[in-house]
Amino acid sequence: MLKGYIEGYYGRLFSKDEREKVVKHMSRLGMDFYLYGPKEDLYHRIEWDKAYPVKEQKILRDLTIICKKNKIRPIFAISPGLKSSNVSISDKKNLILKIKQAQKLGFKEFAIFFDDINHERNGTLAESHLEMIEIVSSIDKVEYEDLLICPTVYCTSFAQGDLENNTYLRVLASEIDPRVSILWTGDEVVSETIPQKGLKDIRGLFSNPLIIWDNFYANDYCPSRFYIGPYKGRKSIYKFASAVGINPTGLPITDMICLSRFMSDLTDRQILDEYKIPKEFSKILPYFTNPFRELPSLNLSKIDKLIQTQYKLCIEWKGDLQLEWAPFLWKFYLDLILLKKIKIGDSKFNLEEWLKRRYSDPLKETILRN
Repeated sequence: MLKGYIEGYYGRLFSKDEREKVVKHMSRLGMDFYLYGPKEDLYHRIEWDKAYPVKEQKILRDLTIICKKNKIRPIFAISPGLKSSNVSISDKKNLILKIKQAQKLGFKEFAIFFDDINHERNGTLAESHLEMIEIVSSIDKVEYEDLLICPTVYCTSFAQGDLENNTYLRVLASEIDPRVSILWTGDEVVSETIPQKGLKDIRGLFSNPLIIWDNFYANDYCPSRFYIGPYKGRKSIYKFASAVGINPTGLPITDMICLSRFMSDLTDRQILDEYKIPKEFSKILPYFTNPFRELPSLNLSKIDKLIQTQYKLCIEWKGDLQLEWAPFLWKFYLDLILLKKIKIGDSKFNLEEWLKRRYSDPLKETILRN
């Protein structure tokens, strides 16, 4: 099974040095591909129909060079479906020009993202996406085997649990070339587990190679948190998928930790030691393990014990990883202090004043109302 990294999140965009750091780490771990498709790249999505300027071309060329040096396959993604559900003559022309530009920059494999677009998910939309697939596959030196697509319906929940009767997927599956790979996130956008049944259902619809786009470590939907716990609940992917890509955070060292979790059975202690994370973090690690873990409620004694780790982690600890984590750690401790104030019954006036300087108005109003 091929294993890779997906730069496909919202909110962050790697620098050249950050991307190089992650690629070198991937190489050490024995990974296979780097899928470039960040939502914050203006020319990937919002202005997909415009050529990359000279500065951005250099960024992409640097990526293909560092990938090839480290024996990682670079894949270029474009997201052309945002503006319209129809394919115009100019769309066709611009799509061809954009892929050819990516070829000149060193890419040989390509992905077309149709995710997160606000169009009705029907047969007409599927026909439009099939047309774009055919346009890209008609370009010289692009084979169907070189193509990946992320459909607009990319998880079971988007089809209300009924893949077979989803018009968009049914039309797409009936006409797409079987050599084109399909990106799929599982039962949900962020799946707690990826069970056998859901994978059987999608494989029953598509004969195409299946690539899992795994958002297990993603945090663009919960920007005050990050997750670095063990990679689990996904044994079925090894039977039904040909590849899996991890779409994590856009924080380079954090993402390296996520990839280490994905590729190995390192223990929590080994992770803390390898990345020189203070031992105090082990006390709050359960809150940064995964988005599905349910933890018991805290009494005042436990709250105080957790707050005692703040000075070490937020004040004394220094380094690149601490800089990545600082906003999340400060927010975590603010939440603990808020919980303590509520539990000890701080007066409404004092609590309101404290909240006003630290939380958004909508959240402040919600807390005070409850």
